[in-house]
Order: sequence, then C-alpha cells, then structure tokens
Amino acid sequence: MRVAPVVVGDAPLDPDTAALVAAAREAMVNAAKHAGVDEIDVYAEVEPETVEIFVRDRGCGFDPDAVPDDRRGLAGSIKDRMARHGGKVALRSTPGQGTEVGLVLPRARRGSPSTAPVSEEETR
Repeated sequence: MRVAPVVVGDAPLDPDTAALVAAAREAMVNAAKHAGVDEIDVYAEVEPETVEIFVRDRGCGFDPDAVPDDRRGLAGSIKDRMARHGGKVALRSTPGQGTEVGLVLPRARRGSPSTAPVSEEETR
C-alpha cells in the first residue's frame, strides 16, 4: 500500500493531537483493508485554530448507513475518539467512487493543557 502524504505545518504531540493521529491511522487502515486500491492520499494541515487531516482513497466506496453495528472501526476508533477530544469527523463515501474521511481538531481547547503527556491508550 502506498500512502501519499502532504503535510503543511507542525504542532506539538499532546493527548488531543495524538488522538487525531490515531484516528487518521485507523482511517488509513480501513482504506487499506476495504478500498481495493494501491494508494491512499493523506493531507494534513496545522492552522492557528485547527489541525486537519484528510484520508482519501479512490476505491470501491461504501454506504456508511449499511455498516453493521458490530463493526466499530469507524464509530469507535475514529468518531468516538475524535469526539472525546473535541474534534469532528466528516465522512464522504460513494459506492464505486471512493471515500474521504475528514478529521478536524480544534487547537488548545479550554481546560486541556497542551503540554499534558500523551498516554499509551491514546496512541493505540
């Protein structure tokens, strides 16, 4: 699997950004397992107010509403993780045309010190 990353900017790795990276990793793993393609595009940008990562494939796509409840990759490893850290997920997928998972995380949330150590749990 070829991953074609484009990264603009930099940010410290705190618990929130570690969760963002873990969610992006899960999106890449899902694409590698299910999209039926040889390449995944990843675009990450650090802006003053947000950190955004987009994971896109041009594969088979899927209907998100048809995903069985026992499949927790998208719900648990991506959506729930992002929600716990104040982030949002935008999913676009069309059968036959591919999938894009957009992850947006606000920077320096109130009450969340950016210098807190990253736990091993958040990097999984």
